[in-house]
Amino acid sequence: MSWYSKVVWSEGLFLRPQHFQQQDRHAEWYVEARSRAAGGLFWGFTHLEIDEAALGTGKVALAAARGVLPDGTPFDFPATHPAPAALDIPADTRNAVIYLALPLRRAQSPEAAPDGDPAAHLARYTPVEEGLVDAAGSDGATEPIEVAHPRLVLALADQLSDAFVRVGVLRVVERRPDNNLLVDKAYIPPVLGCRASPVLGGFLREIRGLLGQRGEALAARLAQPGAGGVAEIADFIFLLTVNRHQPVFDHLAELTQLHPERLFSQLLALSGELATLVGSERRPAPLPAYNHDALEACFAPLIRDIRRALATVLEQNAIQIELQDHKQGRYVGLVADRSLLRHAGFVLAVNAQVPSETLRTRFPAQAKLGPLEKIRELVNLQLPGIALRPLPVAPRQIPFHAGFSYFELDNGGELWKQLDNSGGLGIYVTGDFPALELSLWAIRA
Repeated sequence: MSWYSKVVWSEGLFLRPQHFQQQDRHAEWYVEARSRAAGGLFWGFTHLEIDEAALGTGKVALAAARGVLPDGTPFDFPATHPAPAALDIPADTRNAVIYLALPLRRAQSPEAAPDGDPAAHLARYTPVEEGLVDAAGSDGATEPIEVAHPRLVLALADQLSDAFVRVGVLRVVERRPDNNLLVDKAYIPPVLGCRASPVLGGFLREIRGLLGQRGEALAARLAQPGAGGVAEIADFIFLLTVNRHQPVFDHLAELTQLHPERLFSQLLALSGELATLVGSERRPAPLPAYNHDALEACFAPLIRDIRRALATVLEQNAIQIELQDHKQGRYVGLVADRSLLRHAGFVLAVNAQVPSETLRTRFPAQAKLGPLEKIRELVNLQLPGIALRPLPVAPRQIPFHAGFSYFELDNGGELWKQLDNSGGLGIYVTGDFPALELSLWAIRA
């Protein structure tokens, strides 16, 4: 026979308690089978409230809890049945998970037994007599009806056999000499909604905050004048990633019931995209798979990975140096960050209404560069300044503009060293270069 077969109701049936018990088992099995077909992760807490006062006396007690056990049994106390008795934690307990447990349903075994009965330990329910009102009556009279309360218990793992279905509640790190229990605040019990876990709720708030801060910083950097080249493209793609994910996390935060697996999936997608932008190998780091019974083990490494990626600053390798046009071929470059003179290469981009080859060959000979205080001396005495070397193509770090030629400044001479104590880089251009345009860039190594 099947312990969960449907009852055949027919006329003239001699009713026995077994008929209704079998009907109950079939109905519960039917609901559970349909639920599991839609996904196997519909168990855990939807609400969990620890009795903090009990922790100070060396006990674990639950003030309230609501949820579903792994076998599909719902619970809701103290609303529909009493809370389980408090659990006294032994003094030698270390890093132990406390479970909420219930005896499993066993075929051909009694499901309800009163306290004190030899079978009570493995009976799923405790029979309790309650006075119930006739819902269709009007006199308000009650009749004693025996109802079943789930025989929930709080227990350590070594106190439970395979005859129990269980769900983790909290982890006790140790029991201190003063009887206070030290609880692991990072532990995440299995939950059906992220709001039931302060840790998961904190993760969601943190990611939203990090995305918002990074988005504002990137948007401000892209709005700066003179941005361009590879650095700008990297910032733009980073901002695109942030802007794609931030509204999704904002939406998830508004959901009344957000399953942790859905949050985990969205975090994985964010982590994978960030790996392309900031990872040394441009590939996602290996991360633990989702484990509904060990949420801390799978969420913690993922959150650390995202936290590190969003905290990484994409350094601007190309910085445009302000060039002041003093007319008559005189320019002054103001290098505010003097460390660039020692740790960066400098490139001068030049455009004029002359053939590109003419510009590449003539400009280095007709441009004089040097410390601002010495540029007049270099010009008047026709002394060599800082040399310019033509580049075959534009450096990838700076924006490319059609018609421009690019020259690298020689930073190995004595004149270059003097720039460290100079008021700026002086540039003096002679010759006929109609519609001359100059831009100076520092490129970090």
